[in-house]
Amino acid sequence: MVMQPRKPVEDFFTFILGAVLLSTGVFLFFNQVLVGSHGFAMGGPFAFRRGWGGGGMAGYGWGGGFGGGGFGGGLAPGSGFGLLLIPLTAGVCLLFALRNQRWGWFLVLASLAAMAAGVLQTLFVQFQPTTLWNLIMMLALVGSGGGLMFRALMGYDDGQE
Repeated sequence: MVMQPRKPVEDFFTFILGAVLLSTGVFLFFNQVLVGSHGFAMGGPFAFRRGWGGGGMAGYGWGGGFGGGGFGGGLAPGSGFGLLLIPLTAGVCLLFALRNQRWGWFLVLASLAAMAAGVLQTLFVQFQPTTLWNLIMMLALVGSGGGLMFRALMGYDDGQE
């Protein structure tokens, strides 16, 4: 197979055009996605309803009960983030008190990761209704842009034969 001579300037502009098409398609696609959470709001749709996580009277009020299944997102009541503050505090204490800080970093990073996972768990993602034509155009922009970028990078060898 004979390698075609490369034209770096032409390949650079092909790559830039592909990047513009790809980023436009990704932007238009993500522009159709709604992301939100079931927020903790006074007088909202879930105010003073029976919560998911509680039993008896503990399940009444804003956001449910003492179990982790309230309607609240983030640090709202019923989200269970209070218990994660204990290992976080212990980790920060170990970071300042000990010379060997592996356990302190482990507790701090594990607590922060669990909190981030809890926040992400409260999110919902929904694709807004769109026409088939718009969806095909979005996907065509992503596909053509990725193909142009790949074609611009393809075929360059590193000088070894």
